[in-house]
Amino acid sequence: MSSQHNNRINFFHEAAPYIQQHQDKTFVIGLSGKVLAHTNYPALLKDIGILMTLGIRLILVYGVRPQVDAQLETLNHTIEIINDLRITDDITLQTATQIIGQTRIDIENKLTQILSVPPTINNEIGILSGNLITAKPLGVIHGVDYQHTGEVRKINTPLIHTLLDHKNLILLPPLGFSPTGQCFNLRYEEVASFTAKAMKADKLIFIQESDLDLPKQTSKKELLAQLESTQGEKKRLYQNIVNALEQGVKRVHLLDCNIVDALLLELYTRDGIGALFSANLYENIHPATIEDVAGILALIQPLEKKGILVKRSREQIELEINNFIVIERDNKIIACAAYYPHKEERVAELACLAVHQRYLGQKRGDTLLSTIIEQCQQQGIKKLIILTTKTSDWFQERNFVLGQLNDLPTHKKQLYNLKRKSKIWVRML
Repeated sequence: MSSQHNNRINFFHEAAPYIQQHQDKTFVIGLSGKVLAHTNYPALLKDIGILMTLGIRLILVYGVRPQVDAQLETLNHTIEIINDLRITDDITLQTATQIIGQTRIDIENKLTQILSVPPTINNEIGILSGNLITAKPLGVIHGVDYQHTGEVRKINTPLIHTLLDHKNLILLPPLGFSPTGQCFNLRYEEVASFTAKAMKADKLIFIQESDLDLPKQTSKKELLAQLESTQGEKKRLYQNIVNALEQGVKRVHLLDCNIVDALLLELYTRDGIGALFSANLYENIHPATIEDVAGILALIQPLEKKGILVKRSREQIELEINNFIVIERDNKIIACAAYYPHKEERVAELACLAVHQRYLGQKRGDTLLSTIIEQCQQQGIKKLIILTTKTSDWFQERNFVLGQLNDLPTHKKQLYNLKRKSKIWVRML
């Protein structure tokens, strides 16, 4: 079998649990106006069609800011933006509503075609839009009247839930109406964020045309720090991401449409391709619990077969689980280590340090080592030892020095396996 075929099969194996995990979940996807004009836009719509056929409940929100600006320039009409907010006068509102309507029809038409041809044939899926957003005027701020610029007041969640239950994709424009019939121009980022919050969406996904200059995973606290040094469109986007996280949306993703298949790679591979924001960290280090035993076994067994680690039974790990710490990524154990303190001798043994092959070279071993050293110091441990046959270089690079049998605690000396001939490495704390 060729490597290309292997890659396809490997992707399917990796995607399989996510296909099941995402089924019947509600995702809100926000597309910026720049994305709608991008060369990858048709391919992106095809990927959205695939998500629909995989059973995801989708709400699609779109923006048209650059399209409106271009039309206003053609009309020689002044574009007024103050404090990153557009002043929507009568002509601007008329222009925006025309472009929003044309864009809605274009998206509906393209998605309908996509769902009518292989591999996404599904005649049961509808593409529906309508007057689903109630808006209110932004009003006068610091003496500036923003006229027909508004903000979201509420969305018709009962109706949207019903439409989603009947396998429809919901298309939300950046436009809303007041109970008295007034029309307001809205920011698509706010519509997407508000909708994700109101619908209690499982994910909010923003797709932009810009390089992602953030870490692959960022906590809400870290994003708030970024806000202080960010301006313009990016600041507005970050603020709406923070708003969504604060209102209960568990995960927000930011993707670059310049990356082909970014949406599928983000949702159906463990490491994704974009930036992930979460109220809590997507990857975290924590003391192991009994529920982690299976994950630890799956991680260390390949290393045991190679002779890198001493074989441990499930029963042994269960008995010693309180000695383990793990790094968990998206509900999968990707690294672990154990340490055994001998407080009376002020010595601790580091053992079973393992990192999943995919994450080697990314400092997770250092993270585990630093955590264990910190815990040892808190307990008054003065010496950390490790026995190894294969990884001496790694420990030597981290200030371990070659030790002797006498460096082992009394209990460990009696258990030392002379046939294995493990080298003893010591680090003074």
